[in-house]
Amino acid sequence: MAAELAVPVLREPTVSGAIFAEGTVEPWRQSVLRGMLTVTAVVAPLLAALGIFVGATRRDPKDLAVMVAAGTLLPALRFLPGVCVRRRALAAILTLFATGIFLLGRAGFAAGLSVVIVTTCVLGVVTLGRSLGFAMIGLSAAAHLVIGLLVARGVLHLAPREVDPMLMRNWIRMATSTSLLAVLLASVIDFVIRHVEANARAATRMLGELQVAYARLGQLHGRLEAAKEEERRFLAHELHDELGQSLTALKLRLQLGGQVPAPPANDTTPPALALIDQLIARVRRISVDLRPPLLDEVGLGPALRLYLEGQAELSKVPIELDVQPPDGIRLAPDLEIACFRVVQESITNALRHAAARRIQVRLVRDPARVSLAIRDDGRGFDTAALAGIDLAGHLGIVGMRERVRARSGAFRLTSRPGAGTSVEIELPI
Repeated sequence: MAAELAVPVLREPTVSGAIFAEGTVEPWRQSVLRGMLTVTAVVAPLLAALGIFVGATRRDPKDLAVMVAAGTLLPALRFLPGVCVRRRALAAILTLFATGIFLLGRAGFAAGLSVVIVTTCVLGVVTLGRSLGFAMIGLSAAAHLVIGLLVARGVLHLAPREVDPMLMRNWIRMATSTSLLAVLLASVIDFVIRHVEANARAATRMLGELQVAYARLGQLHGRLEAAKEEERRFLAHELHDELGQSLTALKLRLQLGGQVPAPPANDTTPPALALIDQLIARVRRISVDLRPPLLDEVGLGPALRLYLEGQAELSKVPIELDVQPPDGIRLAPDLEIACFRVVQESITNALRHAAARRIQVRLVRDPARVSLAIRDDGRGFDTAALAGIDLAGHLGIVGMRERVRARSGAFRLTSRPGAGTSVEIELPI
């Protein structure tokens, strides 16, 4: 069955509210806004000083006041406390835009003010969204037409020396202002490009991880199906070959009744009862293999102790168990079985593959979580093999990790060739 990924649609913020609410804009855009405010704080005073000191005519006091205010306010917005970055960025863009429109009516487009307005419109589109940017573009076009009409009708008068191409001062002012605005615009666009590239790399990395996760899921599913079939085969064998034969023998003994030879003199147990005892022992062993009854009756600690004592006796490998607090640990049933299965898999790996000479198991519970650590001194292995898609031979480890992650826990595996292996998990309670 095909799986579909639901991808959220990221919408552009609008002027009516979205720009002013914290958290409504993507994190990368907030970083770009901070970068724009930083660059503006450097460029704005230079542009103001350029307009004040490199003008071709004597400045009107109103022009000086506007340029000084803009050159002071824009750097102050960068460090204004208690105001979100979007509000400060919006104030900076609107201040720069309004200053450009005002000075356009005083000096005309030949002074480079059209470049200021265009730059501000582009910054609005890039940093605060299409709605604000295109609104500013429309206002810019209307302002140029209105100012041009007023100049053409003689309502506004431009100083001829401000637009005289024969004066070197005008060329210096145009070159410097254009360069500063280009630095501002290029810096902001560079911020955006770098964030887009970083997001693309992150998306590619996440896609690769997702593909690996799907591959692991497929392998785990195959492992699960194989384990289910193996468990069914084991149960079928036990029921047919062991219990079935014992029940058949019991039936024959009951049918023969007194015809069965008497047991030896030193054996007082009737043959039928002996078979029944064997059947009970066999059923108990199958039940313990499927799920330790102590896990439900007295908890995780005693169940682990009984299991580890049995494994130590069979393998002749010392296995130490440390349970804290020592008076017993009771957890939710799903957490107890998860911890028990992790210990089972780790002990099996240590005895079967690692040739361990000593194994330590530590179980600790505190009010917030339960911690489990299994360490052995075996041959170890290279954990880098677990990072790839080909996990043949390591699906038991992957199964442990996924079992822990499914319960919002943390799984850590540490191993080096010749240095043993350590499996540590933490599960929230």
